[in-house]
Amino acid sequence: MYTDKNRDTHDISDLFQTVLSDTKVIKETFTSALFFMASMEGECLTLREVGGVRASMLETISHVQNGLLDDRFPNEYNGCIIDLIEIELKTYNWCGYLGLVVEGKTNHSLNGVRSFLLGFKASVEMTANYLDTCMRDDKNSETQQPSHMIVNLLEDTDYEINFSSLQHALIRSIGGEDLEVELTLLVLEERRELYIPQQSTASEVIDEQRRFVIRKDDLLQREVVLKEQLQGRKPLFEAQDIYSDFMMVPITDEQDMKSLLLLTNKGGRFQATVTERLFTIIDKIRPLLFRAYYNEKKDLERKRHQLLLQVTKKFHASMDVGEVLGEIVNVLEGVYPQFSIDLLLSHEWKVQADLPVSQLHYGAVSGGAVEKAYLTGEMQIEDVITSKHSLVYAPLRGKQGIYGVLKITSPHSMVFPRHEIEFIKVLADTGGNALENAELYQQSRELIHDLQLINQTSQKLNSNLCLSDTVGFMVQQISASFHAQEVGFIMFESNGSMTTLEGSTRFFFTDVPTTAIQRLSEKIKIEKDSLFIGDLSLDEPYVLGSYRSVLVVPMIQTGDLKGMVVVMHENPYHFTFDNFKLLQSLIHHSTLAFTNSMLHEELEKLVITDRLTRLYARDYLDQRIQESMEQDAYGCFILFDIDNFKSINDSYGHQVGDDIIIQVANIMKRNSRETDIAARWGGEELALYLPRVEPTIGYQVAERIVRHVGKETSPRVTVSCGVSNWTQQDTQKSVKRLFNIADQCLYEAKETGKNKVIMGESEEQVES
Repeated sequence: MYTDKNRDTHDISDLFQTVLSDTKVIKETFTSALFFMASMEGECLTLREVGGVRASMLETISHVQNGLLDDRFPNEYNGCIIDLIEIELKTYNWCGYLGLVVEGKTNHSLNGVRSFLLGFKASVEMTANYLDTCMRDDKNSETQQPSHMIVNLLEDTDYEINFSSLQHALIRSIGGEDLEVELTLLVLEERRELYIPQQSTASEVIDEQRRFVIRKDDLLQREVVLKEQLQGRKPLFEAQDIYSDFMMVPITDEQDMKSLLLLTNKGGRFQATVTERLFTIIDKIRPLLFRAYYNEKKDLERKRHQLLLQVTKKFHASMDVGEVLGEIVNVLEGVYPQFSIDLLLSHEWKVQADLPVSQLHYGAVSGGAVEKAYLTGEMQIEDVITSKHSLVYAPLRGKQGIYGVLKITSPHSMVFPRHEIEFIKVLADTGGNALENAELYQQSRELIHDLQLINQTSQKLNSNLCLSDTVGFMVQQISASFHAQEVGFIMFESNGSMTTLEGSTRFFFTDVPTTAIQRLSEKIKIEKDSLFIGDLSLDEPYVLGSYRSVLVVPMIQTGDLKGMVVVMHENPYHFTFDNFKLLQSLIHHSTLAFTNSMLHEELEKLVITDRLTRLYARDYLDQRIQESMEQDAYGCFILFDIDNFKSINDSYGHQVGDDIIIQVANIMKRNSRETDIAARWGGEELALYLPRVEPTIGYQVAERIVRHVGKETSPRVTVSCGVSNWTQQDTQKSVKRLFNIADQCLYEAKETGKNKVIMGESEEQVES
């Protein structure tokens, strides 16, 4: 290692001050800055302020001196940004530190300070070499000019070791030397035995990239390339007709030639003197170009790495497929603003309308490369000769599958460098994993929701609901979960007929669906399997009004087909396959509850129903009348007795007698409302309670029933009838008193000729 004691520190200080005194760009870049050079021991050799120094900046220098030797060097201190880099001046046999302090409240970042400091370091090193050359060689500026030009070149680039800036600054500097050439600089990088243009000061070079590709085997030895022109030799690239003369210089280290700098003179040849001069200049500046180019590559890799890190964080922070796809597109459009980005997806995800997303179709244009990328999981690259552009197909791979293909279209035919391919591949893989995670997360949420729905439904159905409540609850659940417009529960009777359960939506109680529902039921009875119809208009046998999406699931319990559930929507393909599977699970879990509810209601009906007539039993009648007296304003009770019933039994037998009772019961049911309670009172006596019916209406209903019995029974019989009523104004109202009045009226009808109605008077009527 060089030590700072081998050279007078005054010489180092003078060099430092010389460089600073010649740089106007420093004052333009920093309003307030403090430059310094320090020894390896931390001793500050020289300071130079720009734009006025602040006390906080001096305190920062003092703090840095204390921390240099024990690795406690900060990048921010006391409100200032500070950076420090090692510098080695071989011509001075010295090494130490070069530092810069700026106020933190300015617009400068640590990266910006580091970039400027690297450029300034190069200027100090180049100036040291230049001064050393001047001391050793007293020749004219012909020899001195390249070193002096390097210092000017760095000033022209604001001391940034930036290759793009250096290229254009170099052309401006050389052009100022009146060489009468139109220079174009290209950087070619090795990839698979080829040297491919990566950067150029001429846009047409990148647009026609493939015309400048050079085969490695066609290159001469490096020493020849450096020392001889290539005039008159075999053309190395297709664009030799445009760029008639060129020179190539390696910009890598001495051991491996992986990159080349190609200088071309558009439209003319280099003169011998110009060639020699250019080689001298380029050979001198080659180390700086090498450093700048690879600094730029490393910086690009660092930015890409940071970008991938940020993207990965965003991907893992979001479980929304649309957001993941949008972030992939945003990143690629930011990195490749001239390229066209498309996402060809194998899944139907709901995404933003402005995203370039389409379904992955096999057999389309360039479908071979797309299919190969999707099926093999390997990136595919192809050129379209007719339109002169290149295509990259990167599969969106996850751990469990491939979810689509990322399609990138360049605006011109080009060879993608290795680092670009790797970046696209990593981004596509990261995006594929994020898509998979989002999809699995979404699936898990949907599965949890489905399981919760099934569990809640099962618990509700097992809470001893009546049949109508069970149907109503299921209709509500299905409508909410599937956004269905119509839901119908249809039971199959033993005689082949169908019954729509109360609680189904209104559509199923109209005449419109009768034929189509009948055809659906026939198919279900034959196949005993569910139906998933995306567009009903394509199935002519099934016409269900304006409804086009239909799901039909059979209700099967212990192998027996009990009925079916029909779910409909007006839009075609409204229901998804997941909806279909969930509906099957819901109906499978609810069929037992439906069967139990129906059996429970049937059992309850048997308990409260007369076995012979299917009318309500006496106890149930008593209960309902008592409830009516507590809730209603008034009501009417009718008591019937079949006249001469004993003679019917004696003449025709008890079986005919029972049939007569059934006929009279059916006439009563046909001539009463659903809210009325028709009951068998005992033997040949029947009763009818009319809640919220006035006496006059009750009398008319009794007369109508008496009249129909006399006409419709076979053998012909008649009935006698007694009618009683109650109101809330009756102070002595009771079920027993209501019965007694009706019974007295019935007795009077029997005694006064039979086949008639006698109306009793309530307490209120008696008082009036």
